[in-house]
Order: sequence, then C-alpha cells, then structure tokens
Amino acid sequence: MQYDDTNIYQRCMELIDLASRLMKSWPPGYAFLSDQLKRAVSSIALNFAEGYGRQTKREQRRYFVMARGSASEVAAILDVGFRFGIVEQDDHEKGRDICDHLARMLTKFRR
Repeated sequence: MQYDDTNIYQRCMELIDLASRLMKSWPPGYAFLSDQLKRAVSSIALNFAEGYGRQTKREQRRYFVMARGSASEVAAILDVGFRFGIVEQDDHEKGRDICDHLARMLTKFRR
C-alpha cells in the first residue's frame, strides 16, 4: 500500500481543498494568515508521506508527530480566521472536524 491509498492522506487532501477555497476568499490584508495556513496544511500531508516512506518505526513516528502538530496548527488558524470574521461557521466546524479526525488517525497510525 502507498501513502496516497490511506484514509489519512485522503483526509489531508480534503483539508487542503477546504483551505484552498478559504484562502481564495480572504481579503489581501490577511495574506500573513493565508501563508501560515498554506504551510501548515501542506505540512500535514507532506510529513505523513515522508514518514510513511521511512524504514524504522522511530523515524515514522517522528514524522507522524510533526503531521499531528501541523493539524493542530491548522485548527488554530481556522479559529483565528473565524474570530477575524473571514471563516464562516460551517467552514470552521468542517475544518476543525477534519483536523480532529486527522489527529486521531495519526495517533493510531503511529502505534
């Protein structure tokens, strides 16, 4: 099985799609938050893929922990965006749900 066949990776792509749609709608004054979201959401998928390709469990865990941390960062960015009024409640809830689900899956996957 390849990393892109996993539920984790598919959920990462779902979150990237949501983030991409959100960032396109943000006013120019929020470029700093858009850049942060772009890096954090990408980091989840990239660290998962890199960890998946590592040889030892210890190496894998390291990358999965980083991916989980990035999921928490994305959730926090969504919170900030919601408070700034640039993320709608439905998108905020959907994004947070995906982040929480990814965090749980990454925790189980690293064991």
